[in-house]
Amino acid sequence: MQLAILVVILIALTAVYVAAFTTTRGLIRSRRREGHNDVLIPLFLTAGTMYSVLLAFIVVAVWQSYNAAKDNVAEEASTLATMYRQTAGMPASERSAMRPIIRNYTEAVIKDEWPVQAANGGASPKARRYIVTLYRTIGLLTSSVATSPLSLEFLHAFSTVNADRNRRTLQANEHLPVLLWIGLIVGAVIVVVMSFVPYMESAGAHVLMSGLMTLLILTLLGTTLLFDQPFREPLAISPEPFEHSLGVYDSVDRG
Repeated sequence: MQLAILVVILIALTAVYVAAFTTTRGLIRSRRREGHNDVLIPLFLTAGTMYSVLLAFIVVAVWQSYNAAKDNVAEEASTLATMYRQTAGMPASERSAMRPIIRNYTEAVIKDEWPVQAANGGASPKARRYIVTLYRTIGLLTSSVATSPLSLEFLHAFSTVNADRNRRTLQANEHLPVLLWIGLIVGAVIVVVMSFVPYMESAGAHVLMSGLMTLLILTLLGTTLLFDQPFREPLAISPEPFEHSLGVYDSVDRG
């Protein structure tokens, strides 16, 4: 859906661009004087450089945030698989109590929490309940089991999972502030309009170079929009790492 909207917006902006370029060129042709380009080109270069630095910084920051969310998902799923393996060294009663909770939590993340994150960036109450249940189960361990090296490692891994889950929930709600988007869009409009003002005798060459610059700006803005919300389509992070963990659980159960 977002991709289709972007295509429609791109077509509309292209029509606006052609109309604005044609109108501006017609006005400048009859009003330009000697030194016209000598004054305007340095101003255009200054504005273009300032905007390109801002846009490049935002694109890199959004890309790094997207990668951080993806790495966090992989770490959470991998740690869950480690926890499931660690239960093999626990007494039978503790093992039979822990494994269903870990499995149910993983399935709840895939089936319940992922759609919620994609829709509104929230969290699944069902997945949260399994986290609380696992905390409660750990708290009911006997002192001899709870203080064993394996249980301490298990608790440390569970703390990592909980921290990763909280981080994932926050990342699902993160996006660029509206004020920053306004700055990016206004800056783009200013730079594109300024590219119309220098005058070239060849209208075809002028519209080609200005059009390519505009297309580059729109591409980077579109890329920023797509990566800005990492759990939403069309570039949404998938729950594949958690699905892989379910396969690990099955292999552990088979011994």
